[in-house]
Amino acid sequence: MALILHTADWHLGARLIDQDRSAEHARFLSWLLEQIAELRPDLLIVAGDVFDSANPPQQALAQYYEFLAGVSRTPTQVLVVGGNHDSALTLNAPRDLLRALKIRVVGSAPEDPREAILDLGDAVVCAVPYLRERDVRRASPGQTSEEVAAQMREGIGQHYRGILEHAAAVAPGRLIVATGHLTAVGALSSESERSIQIGNLGAVGADCFAGFDYVALGHIHRPQSVGGNERVRYSGSPIAMGFDEADAPKQVLLVRADAPDQVAVRPIRVPCSRRMLRLRCRLEELAGQLAGISSVPGELAPWLEITVEDGAQHPDLDSRVRGAFGACPAILLKVLATRSADTERGGEDVFSGRTLAELKPEEVFAERLRREGLDPASEEAKALTATFGELLTRMQDQACGTPREEAR
Repeated sequence: MALILHTADWHLGARLIDQDRSAEHARFLSWLLEQIAELRPDLLIVAGDVFDSANPPQQALAQYYEFLAGVSRTPTQVLVVGGNHDSALTLNAPRDLLRALKIRVVGSAPEDPREAILDLGDAVVCAVPYLRERDVRRASPGQTSEEVAAQMREGIGQHYRGILEHAAAVAPGRLIVATGHLTAVGALSSESERSIQIGNLGAVGADCFAGFDYVALGHIHRPQSVGGNERVRYSGSPIAMGFDEADAPKQVLLVRADAPDQVAVRPIRVPCSRRMLRLRCRLEELAGQLAGISSVPGELAPWLEITVEDGAQHPDLDSRVRGAFGACPAILLKVLATRSADTERGGEDVFSGRTLAELKPEEVFAERLRREGLDPASEEAKALTATFGELLTRMQDQACGTPREEAR
């Protein structure tokens, strides 16, 4: 019997607007240590995006290493794989030392597949981190976006098929688990996921994971299964990374496998340490809405996003909103106003009420194409988008560290 605890997308060091998230992360990591002590799983899987950026602040690094030190004092082993936000160099730097503490780190796809196999006795785990474009395909000049996407899917599929074959040869008849940090077709994403592959070129179907008994995925912040297969799961992020995730349950997954054909998955809800609230009303109704917000004992002060439906009529909107707070315990992060111009255009302005940090690079590029008069469905726009995607991927690879850089 194997007992595995699956989590992902911690994003240590993240900020929302100008607010630090370290207090929320500290509470989650403390709670997770308590769960490990109580449940005594054989393995904890962290399926990528440990950090929010390639160069995390010192406080985020301290939280990570203090947590690992705490787990090392238990019988539980740990597997950490890199995500698209993580620097492979940062994750891999202490891996030899951590391995002595029963902690395996796979920041980038190793050349030797044996380095990606973790033997738990009753099960083997195939550690697959975020697969960057250079891991799965070779770029050729003149390729269309469709050709690039097809090569990405095939390359990712080949990687999983190859590591499955190796694991089956090492451990015939035993449970085989895999990890991944990618987008699966049909997964419900949120605004806080920043894909560096334009149009999700690396998105794969559920058939990519055929043959594995359980697949622990990261990258999508909303917990969900893939293609209706309860054995291929995103655990989701443990805290809401944006206001659009306020309604999404936060959880870790406890996977119990008595045999390859007997796998049960139980969600364990992560306690909410801070509520993310959204209000939408007219300015005259705001004071009453704010009066209904109360503090919850033991929780951090809630964060608030307010959309004022008649906000365009009030040039002093921000000061009037703040003046309506009274004794409301919430902290105001964002004030939005609906714009009549948006309605006149027949659609939403992707930049309305959003800061530069909240915008995705592909959104900005797509908007620039639109303003240049290019139809997004045209061949010219598709070719430019594919080229932009390749450049963005290369920049991300350089920032996060790649196998090629490690060899230098």
